[in-house]
Amino acid sequence: MGNTQNPFEISNGKHVMLLYEKDKDRTEAAAHWINQALDEEQLCIYASVYAFDKLHISSISNLSTKIKNYQEHVDNNNLQTINFRPYYESALSGNLVLFENLKANLEKLVHDLIVKGKKDKIIVFADAACCLCENRSFGKSEILEKWWQEVHDEWVKNKYHITVICPHPHLMLQSKQDTKSKIANLHDLMLELNKYDLHNLGIPIGQENYMRILIVESDPDLMTLYTEFLADREIDVVVVSEGNECLSLVKANDFDIIILDTHLSGNMGPIDVAKEIYRIKPGQRIVLTTTNPLYQTSAINCFRVNKDDILVKPFMLSNLIEVIKRK
Repeated sequence: MGNTQNPFEISNGKHVMLLYEKDKDRTEAAAHWINQALDEEQLCIYASVYAFDKLHISSISNLSTKIKNYQEHVDNNNLQTINFRPYYESALSGNLVLFENLKANLEKLVHDLIVKGKKDKIIVFADAACCLCENRSFGKSEILEKWWQEVHDEWVKNKYHITVICPHPHLMLQSKQDTKSKIANLHDLMLELNKYDLHNLGIPIGQENYMRILIVESDPDLMTLYTEFLADREIDVVVVSEGNECLSLVKANDFDIIILDTHLSGNMGPIDVAKEIYRIKPGQRIVLTTTNPLYQTSAINCFRVNKDDILVKPFMLSNLIEVIKRK
């Protein structure tokens, strides 16, 4: 990983699940992404249930102290704040009409940006689903995240570049593994904050002891399994579901290993992904996961991977660790 880049560089148009342990960590993360997006001339929207609760650490009055040139961005309409409490309360009662209105407003904003010749990219930090989990309304949180994912899929189809980051309380979900898995499967990407120094967000704590791994896997259940299994072994892991997202991260970061599945969904096939990885980072180590038997050499050789770095599914997770630790 480079000095200025990190795995928290979120590509355009993703629906991201952000697991945090403390409210202040969630706020630091929101400030990080908003500052990053503003630097890239993206429109930022902070949609928080606590936005105007001055006593809460996630209030806009507290967050504003962490945003560079905050008032200037507000005056130029580059940063907007939404009081998400009415949205949260409507979701709690099973009514998503306000969210439908938000969807329409976001799409109008995209069109307005295009007309004005500005970057048609928006980043939304939205915590209503998070607050539903905090209220132990896990079923309502799943319903809302399913709505977000369906909207996201529609945006991708229509080529709207709208990134939605949804924080979730990690410790509370730890005791609800089935719920955590269901919610995670309703996102493109899941990131954990607990292993990162939030004063220098994106740089792992004690990074000299961390192995950094990027996993490209389109099966949602395996994405969750890999994340939890490797995180428990103090491995810094980022999991993405398709090739373009992988390449975006490879350009911005250094990874010890990239674990690439040979059966990816999406517009970019795994062979093309591997070729592009080698073009960007010629010395990159790639580990393949595949359902193809090893004797099908034509399906394997084109990846230019050592046969010892190939895992045929189904495999034991202990075998995965053995391959990862092999020099």
